[in-house]
Amino acid sequence: MYKLLIAEDVKTVRDTLARSVPWESIGISLLGTAENGEAALARLERETPDLLLTDIGMPKMNGLELIEACKARNPDIRCIILSGLNEFEHARRAISLQVQQYILKPIDPDEIARVFSEVVRELGRERRQREELSVAESKLRDELPNLAGALPPDEWSGSLKKKRLVEQAIGYIKQNYTRGDLALSDVADAVGLSEKYMNLLVKEVTGTTINAWIVRHRLEEAARLLKDPANRIYEICERIGYTDQDYFREVFKKQYGRTPTEYRNSRL
Repeated sequence: MYKLLIAEDVKTVRDTLARSVPWESIGISLLGTAENGEAALARLERETPDLLLTDIGMPKMNGLELIEACKARNPDIRCIILSGLNEFEHARRAISLQVQQYILKPIDPDEIARVFSEVVRELGRERRQREELSVAESKLRDELPNLAGALPPDEWSGSLKKKRLVEQAIGYIKQNYTRGDLALSDVADAVGLSEKYMNLLVKEVTGTTINAWIVRHRLEEAARLLKDPANRIYEICERIGYTDQDYFREVFKKQYGRTPTEYRNSRL
């Protein structure tokens, strides 16, 4: 269970948040509520929540100030803003503080449950990845004796065989990136390694993961295709293995700082 603290100055809203959202059913243990930022910060001195749900406009210490103070104490805490202040400046500062979500009032318990379910799933994935990586690191030498034992320790990280395995993985990605269901398991099977060790090797040699390589190659191909105005954007989306154009637009903008349309117009 992930621990949550709620900071909200309006008692009726605070009580509704505590009672109307099925926290335990989505994997969250509610530590309690606080009526302002200072009270919430005082609780953080005694407890270590994984999640913070806070209003922006509160007396004594507003939500953004609270988040900043929380991040200074615990950089890994996930913060979700709840506010009736739909203003760009608040949203922009929230982004700079790496706020997970920005939810507007009036509150909708179903929407809040949906948002927190997503956050819990993400935390679960990250926790599993950390555990798997820890196990993989401890077993890597046993699983890959040719790589670990053939060279002295100071040369092991740059072994030719490791690099060749990674080249095989990237080559497979380049040949199969158009498959919408292409996943780490497919790449690992093609190279003949387990998923954990395949991902570990690629991360060690290239600095990024298999899934990141898949996304990177798809977007590079999209950028190449966008330079030809004869290629329609929805066709490019399908050709690189995506079925959701909104998702394609989102990941493309994250990579290149522009939407596919803006990128194309800048190249014409």
